[in-house]
Amino acid sequence: MSELVDIAVIGATGAVGEAIIEQLSETEFAIGQIYPVASSDSVGETVMIAKRPAIISGLADFDFSTVRLALFAVPAAVAIEYVPQATELGCTVIDCSSAFRADSSVPLVVAASLQGEDFASLGGQTVIATPGSLAAELALLLKPVNAEVEITSVSVVACMSASDAGKAGVGELASQAAGLLGGKPAEAEVFVHQTAFNLIPAVGELGDDGHTTTEVSTASELKRLLEADAMAVDVSCIQVPVFYGNGMAVTIETRYPLSAEELVQIFARIDGVSLFAGAEHSGQPTPVTDLQQFDKTCVGRIRESAGRQNGLNLWITSDNVRKSAANNALAITQLLLESYL
Repeated sequence: MSELVDIAVIGATGAVGEAIIEQLSETEFAIGQIYPVASSDSVGETVMIAKRPAIISGLADFDFSTVRLALFAVPAAVAIEYVPQATELGCTVIDCSSAFRADSSVPLVVAASLQGEDFASLGGQTVIATPGSLAAELALLLKPVNAEVEITSVSVVACMSASDAGKAGVGELASQAAGLLGGKPAEAEVFVHQTAFNLIPAVGELGDDGHTTTEVSTASELKRLLEADAMAVDVSCIQVPVFYGNGMAVTIETRYPLSAEELVQIFARIDGVSLFAGAEHSGQPTPVTDLQQFDKTCVGRIRESAGRQNGLNLWITSDNVRKSAANNALAITQLLLESYL
């Protein structure tokens, strides 16, 4: 559509909010004014939008009737409070938090996976949710596989970077690393233990059954995105001392036989996937060496399982902030602007 649409970015000073603004500044689709909005602590500060300074407005006083679309990059509790206020004033919301992911009346969307009826379902929606970074990348890769041979089970060991806890997580990892190298003890506030030079075997609040909220939500979101309620999904999350970029060691079992080469061929047809195979890359993409192209999901170590019938193993890494969250939110924005707003 040719009409310019004004947009608000809620949580503009957070890790995902900053990435959204950065990518919005580089887009060419029909956007009018971009309003950066954050908590009272950031009111009056400036951010750069399309190489021009913009003053940050306070969320508590922001008038959502002045914009037609708001991208929320805030904690779930904040989204629960303010998203209804935005929609009541006629604003469409794309929410990057976990607040509405389990609500069956709210579309849960990975833009790159949308097809036909899924795309049509966005019309008239007041709130659209984006999945967590793990579920988003798994769904991108596994949806076409499930459609071809049916996946019966998925087992995931996820190595989660500090940026999954936002800028505070990145800051704590940096300060701990610098302090430890200087002989100072590590102080943990964001994470439950020292994260620098360490591994923490749980991410998210532990439930009575021993699974964390992150593990449970990832499994639930993946089943929903693949429309596969009967699929068995087992997720284990580990906090690793990496600033940006999550990694996942994944094993899938399929109802019908699928070779590693056939899996590679399926992945090769997915936009935004970078395959690592052969001697040149050794099939080993890493967050540090291979995520400069943040819009790519990198996949390597694709091989047939030695211990499971119809089993396949693979390694996935992607930029959880700029790709899984911000890039997906912007892709949904573009779809709405082109067809529905």
